[in-house]
Amino acid sequence: MFKKYTTHLIILSVILAVVFGIYTPSLFAKISVLGDIFINLLKLFALPLICSALIVAIGGMGENLGQLKSVVRNAVSYMLISEVIAVTIALVLFNIFKPGTNVDPNLILQGAKYEALNQDSLNLSNFLLSIIPHNIFSSLAKFDLLPVVIFSIMFGIGCAVNGDKASPVIKFFTSVRDITTTCLHGVMNVAPIGIFVLVGNGIAQSEQAGNLSNTFAALLGFVLVLVLGLILHALWQLLLVVVLTKQSPIKIFKSSIPVFTTAFATSSSIATLPVTMDVADKLEAKSNVVRFMLPLCASINIGGMMMYEVAAALFFSQILGIHLSIGYQVLIALACILGGMAEGGIPETSLVSLVVIFRIVNIPLSAISILLPLDRIIDRFRTMVNIFGNMCGVIVVSKFLKTNEK
Repeated sequence: MFKKYTTHLIILSVILAVVFGIYTPSLFAKISVLGDIFINLLKLFALPLICSALIVAIGGMGENLGQLKSVVRNAVSYMLISEVIAVTIALVLFNIFKPGTNVDPNLILQGAKYEALNQDSLNLSNFLLSIIPHNIFSSLAKFDLLPVVIFSIMFGIGCAVNGDKASPVIKFFTSVRDITTTCLHGVMNVAPIGIFVLVGNGIAQSEQAGNLSNTFAALLGFVLVLVLGLILHALWQLLLVVVLTKQSPIKIFKSSIPVFTTAFATSSSIATLPVTMDVADKLEAKSNVVRFMLPLCASINIGGMMMYEVAAALFFSQILGIHLSIGYQVLIALACILGGMAEGGIPETSLVSLVVIFRIVNIPLSAISILLPLDRIIDRFRTMVNIFGNMCGVIVVSKFLKTNEK
């Protein structure tokens, strides 16, 4: 019953945080520890979830690799291209519009001192050494995302190559992933309290500094620019399907309405799979491609999520007055693509990815509280775009396979 009304409680907590932050700002100095506990709980399950989910997603492909080599090759190629385009759209839009400028940094710093990044140390040699660890446990302890992701991908490939021999390992990491996800959902039960404290603290400091109106305008700008990016990401995939299949865009859109409504209602790519498979069949996708590619896409092709992570990193960097070099922005985008493979189509795991992405840019984790109230709404639109893009990918790959077979 409590879980059923979590979204309503989060909205209520935001409203109360705004009211109390404006009229009783001293309250949040006394209860700020509750917000810190909430952030620590998110961090606690971040890397175990990402590590196990990546190993399961990649290692579980072993049984299909031999039978569907051409499908795997085309599917993975399309997913990578789609994800690169998604993060590129985010980079371009947020560098053009810059919705985070002229916002009070205390909204996320909440009195803490910020340590700027040393971007000059970024070069190819240092980057390669930083992502290939000599000790994976040291990377876990330091909360370094990229080395953990690289290790998980390599370990997952090793599992896929070994096939049945690796099945006990895959089962173990599947259990770790599912248990960690359950724990994460449990943490979300106390999200209304954490959000009330963290948002209220930021509102109180913005109100005292006289920058509250600029803060709300910036958040609205963030949402509008992100939604524009999601629309553009869906449009290029729709146009690609129209060009390759000669089908009417109106027909594709009407056929996809059940996909959109289910994705919006459930906020889960996995929950939308049955509907998406049915629609893909009607839009001339090959059955073997649909049955293999859509479940795989639900796990690792989430361009909308990756776009959201890049957008959030740039948005908060702009608030903090950080000018990220092009090289560092590319690093962030790469981290979002690699880390996003672990999302698994499960709602709310976006919070885990934000924790590790923010660590790369050195953004205070209290910034997540600003996005949490918006995340429940944005996540539904992200899911719609993700699952629609997956369906378009299946149709495109089917078309290429048909051409090759001829």
